Amino acid sequence: MTHLVRRLGVLLCATAFGMSLAHANPDEGIRQANGAEVNALTARAAAVFTGRDDVPEEPIALLKPEKTLYWSAPQGGHLLALVTVRFKGISNASCRLMTAENGQDAPVLIDLPMDMNADNCRGFRDVRYLDINGDGKLDIAASMTVKANSFDGYVDQPVVYLSNADRPGGYCYSASASWNLEPAVMGSTDKVKRALDRERKRLSGSQFDCAQ
Repeated sequence: MTHLVRRLGVLLCATAFGMSLAHANPDEGIRQANGAEVNALTARAAAVFTGRDDVPEEPIALLKPEKTLYWSAPQGGHLLALVTVRFKGISNASCRLMTAENGQDAPVLIDLPMDMNADNCRGFRDVRYLDINGDGKLDIAASMTVKANSFDGYVDQPVVYLSNADRPGGYCYSASASWNLEPAVMGSTDKVKRALDRERKRLSGSQFDCAQ
């Protein structure tokens, strides 16, 4: 991706791919990012994709973050940015999570398994912010609209990102949590929480992990 950063034209578009819905539980002590913090992150977003083997080498034509971004904790924490990215000359888009510890830090792209079809995606919907593992930081559960494997069309695939201080960017994808969510429960933060709590109880109180 030689000279990619110089060629990238990042266009923030609030209406492309439709409007996602983000929901946060006020009891979680959530802190919304202000305009300057969002701008600081998006200004550095292009460099996140430079030199990676798992994304196209073409320049970015569009990078759309969620309409509202949040910090993972009332004080400090990571700025959480679900983004939909379209590359020039490529019809499909990529759906990813970027995080940054403060508005000046370079964002970190949180890895997803290749079989998630995250690079053949239309965007996120029903984005839910809640503390899943009880560590006092917001986690993310969302529906990612991806190309179906078995027919010509798209499906909503639940994806869960968990706070984890041992992982780059402070977050990880959790297959064990994601597999326990169905698209039908994503319309309600309470339903998401109940579904995951049931599975945790079945596992005798174990926390969800980052294993992919």
